[in-house]
Amino acid sequence: MAKRWRYYVWSVLVGLLVTMLMMAAFTRSGDTDARWLNRLDYLLFDLRFQLLGAPRSDLGEHRIVIVDIDETSLAREGRWPWSRQVMGRLTRKLAASGAVVVVYDVVFSEAERNPLDEVIARAREQGLPFDPPSWRMVIDADQQFAASLQPLDVVLGFFFLDQVLQHGELPPPLTHWSPQQRQQIIHINKPGYAANIASLQYAAGQAGFVTTFVDGDGVVRRSPLLIAHQGDVYPSLALAAAMSYLLIEEVDIDLVTVGQSQAIRHINLAGQRIRTDAAGQVIVPYRGVARSFPYISATSVLNDESVADQVDGAIVMVGTSAQGLADLRTTPLQTQYPGVEVHANLLDGLLRGQFPYRPEWEAGAVWAQLLLLGLLLSLWLPRLSPGYTLLLSGGCLVVVVGLNYYWWYFSRLDLRLASPLILILTLMLLSLGDGFRREYVSRRRLRGMFDQYVPPAHIEQMMDDPQQYRFGGESRELTVLFSDIRDFTRISEQLSASELKKLLNRYFTPITAVIFDHDGTIDKYVGDMVMAFWGAPLADPRHASKAVAAALAMQSVTKALSRRFQQQGLPAIRVGIGLHTGVMNVGDMGSAYRRSYTVLGDAVNLGARLESITKFYQVPILVSESTCLQASEYVYQFIDCIQVKGKETAVRVYRPLALHGQLDQSWQQQLALQETAYHYYLQQQWQQARASFEQLRLKYPDCALYAIYLQRIDVLEQQPPAPQWNGVYRHESK
Repeated sequence: MAKRWRYYVWSVLVGLLVTMLMMAAFTRSGDTDARWLNRLDYLLFDLRFQLLGAPRSDLGEHRIVIVDIDETSLAREGRWPWSRQVMGRLTRKLAASGAVVVVYDVVFSEAERNPLDEVIARAREQGLPFDPPSWRMVIDADQQFAASLQPLDVVLGFFFLDQVLQHGELPPPLTHWSPQQRQQIIHINKPGYAANIASLQYAAGQAGFVTTFVDGDGVVRRSPLLIAHQGDVYPSLALAAAMSYLLIEEVDIDLVTVGQSQAIRHINLAGQRIRTDAAGQVIVPYRGVARSFPYISATSVLNDESVADQVDGAIVMVGTSAQGLADLRTTPLQTQYPGVEVHANLLDGLLRGQFPYRPEWEAGAVWAQLLLLGLLLSLWLPRLSPGYTLLLSGGCLVVVVGLNYYWWYFSRLDLRLASPLILILTLMLLSLGDGFRREYVSRRRLRGMFDQYVPPAHIEQMMDDPQQYRFGGESRELTVLFSDIRDFTRISEQLSASELKKLLNRYFTPITAVIFDHDGTIDKYVGDMVMAFWGAPLADPRHASKAVAAALAMQSVTKALSRRFQQQGLPAIRVGIGLHTGVMNVGDMGSAYRRSYTVLGDAVNLGARLESITKFYQVPILVSESTCLQASEYVYQFIDCIQVKGKETAVRVYRPLALHGQLDQSWQQQLALQETAYHYYLQQQWQQARASFEQLRLKYPDCALYAIYLQRIDVLEQQPPAPQWNGVYRHESK
């Protein structure tokens, strides 16, 4: 009996210790040491949002329509950015269709070049008297766009920046805080901004910032309604749009004293009290997944395709869902969520007047919940059998989750849930004594993490000594490979979804086998793209050579597979492959809830850029000079010396051909002629270079590289480079 009592007391003390540790972790949840707890709260927040959605209010009668600069619009109207003449025409079309307010989730921070200025400059160079100033206004796209804004309520967007950079014209602020107020009031302050050009801002008159913040896991859950800059307080795009729609010019900000500071508590908007956190942020009340609001393609508006019924009497938000325009966000409901729809949800919440919010007493309520649960479970679980332990713990879980969901849906209260759940589960597992199970799960985790993208032989070697491998992240020299199917969009348009899935499966299976056969690690599949790397998790001094061998084998396999596809009536496929060797960060990365063994760093980005520019040079494989040097057993064709977009360092790129001794005579002659031609090119001996490249183009018409150099020579003859020019060509697209 005494032994059982000692065991019971010890179990209770351990349970109370766990409870105190959990309460301490919750108290420090804003510190670096407890960010894991915040991440789990984020996950549970997202799950609750997905199951229940945002608490809804029936207040307000309004319609919000999104005019989408989508892929179809870009295909029909031309690539972005569009001329301000087009934007002005879009604005006039929306006004004619009856839009009440037009909100642009677009920042016009740079003036558009006036073509007449260039004509005048050329005329002056030639000594011609050509300077019709009256034409400039007619042709000036910015002025035309500005004129289209004046008859309509238009709200423009602008960015706040963390850098001390001030560009463009800010709108009038909501209010101004004195230096003393800035010290007392808790608020978000930004030192810089990128705003619209003055002519557009003056014409519109109203603007709001489009800056959104993400939580630690990269998800947009909250967004500020107010941001201060040098004491001036500015509204968000959604708040500015709501003010324009409701025909109000100012809002009241209610403050509450917290210790020695003051915190924002409410924003009063047309008689409605919008509850915020201390810094003026609100939880975004997402209606649902993307396209919960009506969408209209921008090209439909521009071409008068019967949109008046949808636009008439509506608030129109102009934004983009096109992937290439980089305005897609990760939200609790899904990734790839259009940023303009985030602002639409905020505007909808402002007009309805209610947001879910986290009350100021929330921390105390969770703290008391932890104390109550800790006492209950610590005192009772040691007395119970395993079955009753599961029953009591499961009952506590149901009650805690049920109350949390009830308060969220019916009272709009956001109470953190991770800490109570962790406490319940931890005490339950301690009571059950699950030590052996933890060890088994750990080994299963290692195998499950790698069996999809590491050769089986590697997994067995890793299982023999798992302590040898560091998954927390390290810097190591590796070789990364990117492979992408050319013209995949065209291929996908020819096939049904089922046929496309089967084609990709038939393609990925042999490609993955090739990578595994050459000891590579699959990083990920993204659509038709394959990413792999060599040299991790198992160190391999020949990682560059194996990667080049794999790339050549992948091209061979793809050609054979393409012939079979054509025989079966399927589209032929071609792939472009980019390789780069360099120092990368490798490890088990991601969030606490979804992780992946992957590589990151500038070297990885360069590998991706090389794959993308294989289309430019029309070659199947491009490797960097560092890969070429480490895989010296292969013969390479020099392609170019380039700067990829976003990089200032030049890199020489090559096309691998074959192992030394396996290259045919024709290729050897071609490489010798090309070396001579490129020598003339570097020496700026344009006539000799043109003659040499022309000879190569005629003799080897299948090689598009020589036509590229001939085009460059034509340009360089007209615009000679600097004497110290080293032949570097800068790629402006990714």
